[in-house]
Amino acid sequence: MNVSASDETTQVAALREAMIGELRELGAIRSDSVAAAVGAVPRHLFAPGEPLDAVYAATRAIVTKRNEHGAALSSLSESHIQATMLEQAEIEPGMRVLEIGSGGYNAALIAELVGESGEVISVDIDPDIVERARRYLAAAGYEKVDVVLADAEHGAPDQAPYDRVIVTAGAWDVPPAWSDQLAEGGRIVVPLRMRGLTRSVTFEHEGDHLVSRDYRLCGFVPMQGSGAHSERVVALDGTTSACGSTGSSRLMRTACGTPCSAREWSAGRAWSSARARVSLSMTWTCGLLLLWTVSVCLRRRQN
Repeated sequence: MNVSASDETTQVAALREAMIGELRELGAIRSDSVAAAVGAVPRHLFAPGEPLDAVYAATRAIVTKRNEHGAALSSLSESHIQATMLEQAEIEPGMRVLEIGSGGYNAALIAELVGESGEVISVDIDPDIVERARRYLAAAGYEKVDVVLADAEHGAPDQAPYDRVIVTAGAWDVPPAWSDQLAEGGRIVVPLRMRGLTRSVTFEHEGDHLVSRDYRLCGFVPMQGSGAHSERVVALDGTTSACGSTGSSRLMRTACGTPCSAREWSAGRAWSSARARVSLSMTWTCGLLLLWTVSVCLRRRQN
């Protein structure tokens, strides 16, 4: 059955309003400015050919590019996490914002938030993604967004400093370039991968350092380029395994001395206080968490 342009417009408007309502109920949208941005940008123009109900689902991501093994390299992220990160960033009109990782839709949302007096620079290492983002942004009326082909590990120094840096790919660290290019009092919102979980962490620039303000659990495709980092599966006892960052498994095995099962690591009252300490310290760096893991292993050997 053919659907007329007017019918599709009506359907899109209804789906968008329903998505905004659900995002408010979920606590992802907390401000009128973010709600207005989500209501203004035609999300379906950044995922042509996809079913409208899938595009406007609040908690559904759409993969837009995969590698030869089928792993996602780029995606149109869930509206839920996009709205959450925009609320974390607290973007205001007139700001200059750097987006790490392009796709188009999120940059358009940022453009709505900064307004005519603001600037949006979006950086990606993949030529296909850059070309696609430029094309989609132009079709949606956001030609003003500057999409740059570069390794985002180094930021975009020519347009710095930035009031906000928003990272839309899973990172393992905060490269010096991102904080160096951040204006005093600026914010970085970055999905940091720490011990198997990704958390969207908000950092504020204070003097010569960054201070974390809050975090939200999330999930993103991994960073590419010089900032890429790999995970690998480490066998614990022949029947169970754990996922760890490259280079950590040898230290863990050295500290533990002998293999142990995943259940022994996570179950029992003896571990409850340790797990609570980690839960209360979600913004620790991966290095500190690894030291915690090693210290627990050493205690296990001593006992």
